[in-house]
Amino acid sequence: MHFDENYTEKSFRTLQDFALVGLRNLKIRHRLILSYSISTVLPLVAVYIYTYFRYGTSSIPGQVLVLSLLMACVSMTMTTYTYLSISSPINQMVETCQTISDGDMEKRIHDQGNDELAFLSDNIDSMVTEIQLLLEQRQESDARKRELELKMLQYQINPHFLFNTLNTLMLVAQMNQDKVVADGIRSLSELLKNTLINDHEFITIGEEIANLKHYFSIQTIRYAGSFHVNYEIPEDLTDFMLPKLILQPLAENSVLHGSYNDGTVMEIYVRCYQESADIILEVEDHGKGFDMNDKSSVPKGLGGIGSRNVNDRIHLYFSDDYGMTVSSAPGKGTLCRIRIPSINTKIVNAKEGETYVPGTDRR
Repeated sequence: MHFDENYTEKSFRTLQDFALVGLRNLKIRHRLILSYSISTVLPLVAVYIYTYFRYGTSSIPGQVLVLSLLMACVSMTMTTYTYLSISSPINQMVETCQTISDGDMEKRIHDQGNDELAFLSDNIDSMVTEIQLLLEQRQESDARKRELELKMLQYQINPHFLFNTLNTLMLVAQMNQDKVVADGIRSLSELLKNTLINDHEFITIGEEIANLKHYFSIQTIRYAGSFHVNYEIPEDLTDFMLPKLILQPLAENSVLHGSYNDGTVMEIYVRCYQESADIILEVEDHGKGFDMNDKSSVPKGLGGIGSRNVNDRIHLYFSDDYGMTVSSAPGKGTLCRIRIPSINTKIVNAKEGETYVPGTDRR
């Protein structure tokens, strides 16, 4: 009779796959019980067959029977030990994972063994710890964001009333031919419009510089002749995005705390440039400066809410890899440098899930 080897091999593989699938559908304890039964019954069957063909009888000699039963007991003991050594850690992992999925992130396995199951348990514990830390950071971040949003809401006023009032004052100033006051009111109106009505969290660098110019125009009324602003903003960077109003607190610090009182004109430089994949923004003044090692000499603007808000917002939007640094020296001036990632033209607004195109107003 001729046997097809390919057919035989295929049949064997089919049988093997069927057996493996069947075993995978069984729980571990059932697999071990099946393994014990097979390992115990097969030797007894083999002894019975050997006795029958060797001695021509189905009666198993006493010594052989005792030896077979002894082997069965040893096999049962080893199977039980193996079952407990495998099932107990697995059951502990399953129970711990179930507890964690129910919300108890403090639960851990703490397997003290040295085998593969202990290695797996340690990795599960490490992953749960990492997930717990990420969840805590997320909760802190969300809480801080809600706090910042609440502070912004507390300072909101009716913008239409404010703009109507400012427009009226500007018309009065123009009628009296007071150009300085009229220009100041116009700048204040534009600045508040961009602050109160435009509720996008991100604007372009070009829009931020426009807001900054309005701010300096307003401060010129009070500090006329005490400072001069120089802008070094490449045209190809004006469409890059940044969080709104992060430069104004730095400009305010230069005007309020850097200016001299002896009539000297302080130079202020506003710069923007690209460094690798990041955008660098600088506000530098050649004013009085301060001692970085003397906390009492640090201006309130750089140690207060304004600068902390700038840093907190940058960390919130991006990561701790970005933020603001300050360097200063008495008589040398102060340099505030902001590092943010390069984001060009469009950004998905995280608050509303829509795409914001710079230069458009949301009504």
